[in-house]
Amino acid sequence: MQFPRAKSHACKEDFVMNIGRVYTVALTGMHTDTVTVQGFISQGLPQFTIVGLPDAVLTQARERVKSACKTTNFRWPQTRITLNLSPSSLRKHGSSFDLSIAICIFSAMHCISSSILEDTVIVGELGLDGSVLPIVAALPIVLHARAMGMSRVILPQANEHEAQTVTGIDVIGVSSIHETLKILGAPVTLIGSPPPAAAPTLFQQIDNDSDDFVHTSCEDKTNDFSDVIGHEDAKYALQIAAAGGHHVLMQGPPGVGKTMLASRLPSILPDLDDEDTLELACIRSAQGKPVHFPLSHTPPFVSVHHNATLKSLVGGLAGNTIVPGAMTQAHHGVLFIDEAPECERAVMQALRTPLESGHVTVARVRGHVNYPARFQLILAQNPCPCGRLWSPHGECICSSAELRRYRHRISSALRDRLDMKINVRSVHALSSSSAPTDMYSPLSGDHQHWDSEHMRENVRLARERSAARYRGLGWSVNAQAPGTWLMEHTPSSAIASLNAELEAETLSIRGAHKILRVAWTLTDVQGKAQPDDADIANAHTLYCSGG
Repeated sequence: MQFPRAKSHACKEDFVMNIGRVYTVALTGMHTDTVTVQGFISQGLPQFTIVGLPDAVLTQARERVKSACKTTNFRWPQTRITLNLSPSSLRKHGSSFDLSIAICIFSAMHCISSSILEDTVIVGELGLDGSVLPIVAALPIVLHARAMGMSRVILPQANEHEAQTVTGIDVIGVSSIHETLKILGAPVTLIGSPPPAAAPTLFQQIDNDSDDFVHTSCEDKTNDFSDVIGHEDAKYALQIAAAGGHHVLMQGPPGVGKTMLASRLPSILPDLDDEDTLELACIRSAQGKPVHFPLSHTPPFVSVHHNATLKSLVGGLAGNTIVPGAMTQAHHGVLFIDEAPECERAVMQALRTPLESGHVTVARVRGHVNYPARFQLILAQNPCPCGRLWSPHGECICSSAELRRYRHRISSALRDRLDMKINVRSVHALSSSSAPTDMYSPLSGDHQHWDSEHMRENVRLARERSAARYRGLGWSVNAQAPGTWLMEHTPSSAIASLNAELEAETLSIRGAHKILRVAWTLTDVQGKAQPDDADIANAHTLYCSGG
């Protein structure tokens, strides 16, 4: 039997070794795996089969690949074609395998030298006209290719700019299958004419309706605490939270400045290192959102609306793709939820596990996907349903039963996981000097420097002290320190009051550990070696304030 072929191209016709091999990358959540596309051309009735646990979109690649190949001078073989995506036990999703499948068929027909494919990773979706369409998660794919030891990666031209930030590997952007064949050294007579140039496609963004409830900002530190009038006690408390990486509940009347204060927290956080910055860029890439260069080293600030769904917070399916949610977007940064008691109970409960583990699991029929989610949580709420409990502009009309129900909308289990509770009162309720309360006055020092520059320097120094103390232990900030370590290294005289509360069962062991973490942060801010009774007392007040 003769293989049908285009005139004068260099494809061979023997059936002895009609096997092609191309390397590509599969993405599951933020985890990447090497996939080997193996193509076998054999005698038999015309049939094109893809095996190796492909999903519905990948199964449809047969028609996209066949149509794209026919736009070249290549005649589709009227014989049996079997494509295996190895490892076969790994589920493969999406259309990013199209280009590698097509090139594998060309390789199996000996139209392309197999040697050039040995150190090349190929990804891209194919259009019916042979065009190469953009994909999501190009950045983590290129990073994986470099880790594999590959020399080059061929990907859609629309993704080239995003992937160029990765050094140590050649990134080649292509706009059509014809351009890909030319780069891989296919005969000129085989390549044919590329499709007409289409309007440039900047990026393929996943249509995710959950984004309506989530706003992410990774901009420069333009918001400054000096913009906030008064609230020195809240500013100092947020400085403590930034220094130790502590989770916070802010409580105050509407319009008092809770959102304004929370949105300025990233301005006093240390810049992210290159590794964390690149990880955040990979998360954005996996969402199908453009990655802007140069990469911002500012920790992200993610604001979630109280009408947000569980999917928008945790992550879930957008079309046929699993995308990360707000908790993952806030990785290495701040997650802010205003009007927290108005959120659905399931949304609030979903916060509990990531606060402890630093990751979130999205469970679907096709399996489980883990995403990183180590963020600093800031919740904000009114003191009562009507919002006027602490307001000088009106009298609260809520009954005691309504107040009790409102408080319980944030469960005790979630409250127990919050290190600090901050009461933010109206500026009109402060003295004319806007001085901090007595709780902070012995600690905060010069109250005239409540701008982000000075606060950020205080945070930097405190974090340097904690990082030096925890060097080699696996954590660097007090919020991550195990409670057992803190109990062992805190003077027994300082923790006597906590032990008494534990014995009286008026304080949980988790609450005691939270208080110790905040106490050690107070110690670091003051430049002391160990917390004393006053630090424990202040930390206890911060933990229990606002209930």
